[in-house]
Amino acid sequence: MIPKNVFTAFAVLFFLSAIIIPIQNLIVWGPDFVIDFYTSSEITAEKLSIVVIGLGLFMLFLGYKKKNSLQG
Repeated sequence: MIPKNVFTAFAVLFFLSAIIIPIQNLIVWGPDFVIDFYTSSEITAEKLSIVVIGLGLFMLFLGYKKKNSLQG
């Protein structure tokens, strides 16, 4: 029996939570302000969402690596 892969589950959770912030700000503020949020020198929620997407990719990589090592 193969155990559940927690890393891929958390990666999907990270992706979904990171995508919500830019979409919400696009709806509320519009594309001009969202571009300003990404290009400003301050730490913003949009920049943190990019970091969270990166963490999700890393966890997805770990999940598939762990899955492959368990199978064979």
